[in-house]
Amino acid sequence: MTDSGLPTSEHLEHLDTDTIADLLENLLPATEAHSAREHVKACPDCQLTYDALLELSEDLADEGRADIPMPVDVAEHLDAVIRAEAVMRASTVGVHSLAQIREEPHRHMPKLFGAAAAVVLIAAIGVGVVMATKDRAGENAANTNPTAIQPTGVVSLSTAQIAPQVQKWLESSSTPLLNGSAAELTCARNFASARPNPQVRLVQPAKVDGTRATVIGLQGGSPRDIEVYVLTGCDGGGSAGTSIYDTTVTLRNR
Repeated sequence: MTDSGLPTSEHLEHLDTDTIADLLENLLPATEAHSAREHVKACPDCQLTYDALLELSEDLADEGRADIPMPVDVAEHLDAVIRAEAVMRASTVGVHSLAQIREEPHRHMPKLFGAAAAVVLIAAIGVGVVMATKDRAGENAANTNPTAIQPTGVVSLSTAQIAPQVQKWLESSSTPLLNGSAAELTCARNFASARPNPQVRLVQPAKVDGTRATVIGLQGGSPRDIEVYVLTGCDGGGSAGTSIYDTTVTLRNR
């Protein structure tokens, strides 16, 4: 046992990598997430795995922000394969070039996937690029736009959606997100004042499983950790809210 009362790593059964990855992505139920988080804190081996997965997630996110064009020779080869396949299946596929796919990607790509998948895979492995059509690239750019995922008004959430949504909101903002009425902000700060770390990072009016509530996020023990609470009673002008749900999320870009 350690001085803190937590068991040492030799007394613990290590978490598997999938469980640690689910913890990082906030995919575990609240009770399992709490147990897994406490285990990681007490187990140096699992902490190393957690840190490695966190670093990998950040590296992949950084890679995804850069546009990597398809090499010309790869595009031409893929175009030739599509044209050849189109000649044989013109009556059912109706696609004759890569340019046509770019114009109507959602209509044609599923039908051509079997014919072109091998070429795409080999090309991607050979040149180490990620390929996408213009439409898909535009869609991905929109998904990484921080302003596209900022909460407004009273948002509707299920309990299962709270952790991933809070994670997205706070990862997309460098400043606290303090929404809602003055009464809700005061109520959230009063609640926070009784917690170990009263720094408020999020106040968001919400309906959680149909119940009017306020989602608040407080700074956890590290810059990455956010303690999340769902309070009822804040929107009615009360000075104190009642917590009906709590969990912890980990920000991947801190």
